[in-house]
Amino acid sequence: MITQAPLPDRAMLERARLPAFTDSSLIRPWRRPGDEARLIDRTATGLAALALAVGIRLGRPPRVALPGWICSQALEPLRQTGAGLTYLPVSPRDGSIDWSQAEAAGPFDLLIVVHTFGQPVDLEPARRLRARYGGLLVEDAAHVLAPIPGIADGSDATFYSPHKLLPLPEGAVLSLAPGATGWAAAFDRALGQPALAPDNRDWLNRRLFEANTPDFLRPLLPQRGLPRFELDPPMVEPAEPVAPSDLARRLLGAVDVAAEARRRRENAEALLKALARLPDLKPLFPGIGAAPYRLALRALSPKAAAERYAALRRAKLPVESWPDLPPRVVADPAQAAGAVLLRHTVLLLPVHGALDPDDLARAYRQALN
Repeated sequence: MITQAPLPDRAMLERARLPAFTDSSLIRPWRRPGDEARLIDRTATGLAALALAVGIRLGRPPRVALPGWICSQALEPLRQTGAGLTYLPVSPRDGSIDWSQAEAAGPFDLLIVVHTFGQPVDLEPARRLRARYGGLLVEDAAHVLAPIPGIADGSDATFYSPHKLLPLPEGAVLSLAPGATGWAAAFDRALGQPALAPDNRDWLNRRLFEANTPDFLRPLLPQRGLPRFELDPPMVEPAEPVAPSDLARRLLGAVDVAAEARRRRENAEALLKALARLPDLKPLFPGIGAAPYRLALRALSPKAAAERYAALRRAKLPVESWPDLPPRVVADPAQAAGAVLLRHTVLLLPVHGALDPDDLARAYRQALN
């Protein structure tokens, strides 16, 4: 069935019958040689723990800079540490930080660069800013399937979120570069020893149901997601940190990263070809990339985006907007114009590896052409 959430296939489930490997083995695909890495539950948890570690060492709340085009919900654990957040203006073209304005906003204790939708951004301006002000340069690669050129390139720390791209109930990775491995012990103390997450059988049963449901039944099932494009999800209290469950570890050990990357590219290419003639929807980025998180499309206007979103909802097809912007960003039109425009014109379509490119292309072509 066509879903937004990644689904396990039979081969992955067969491999997941084996006992879970050690954390060190499980996170090998996300750790570069010489790095110190940790398996955690979510990137949001890890960012908060890293900021807390920095604050303890400094003896004051850390100053954190990050792009204004970012998911507000994911920042709630970071806010709860007491860190001071500065939202940097972004380009309305692709969401990259406007470094000409970031220079005047420093200094920072943590500078966070986000590879939105898995698209690598140029880190050289961030490295120059770090060299000027000090602090830690952190890459949020939560939308990146696995390290590729341009990711984890000269930064101090990189966060990955395999659970966002793979069928896992939880599972993220912090990778500290050789020059920053001295932060590992401080990070561990700040994170503490979270309780082991229980095996989420309800989560697994939902995924198995969706994986084994023919797509022609999709219109008969309850539809997930927000009913209108302009709506944002309600803020909820973040979950307590946990250690990934045995189920999550078994599934992570069963992942075929190369196959998932290949299928994601195939699905994104099929969708792009199917929708190439639409006059009001164009790719946000110039290429597919190594393993797209979603197919990100840019509408010509907020009105066009809302209409296309509504058409896909009527067809009971998965579609998302992203992100729910931080309230301070929305309230600052002089600095946040780029982020607000992107929020109101970008649509996201699923491309995960459990989907069939022909079925995907046919369904979205019928709904949008």
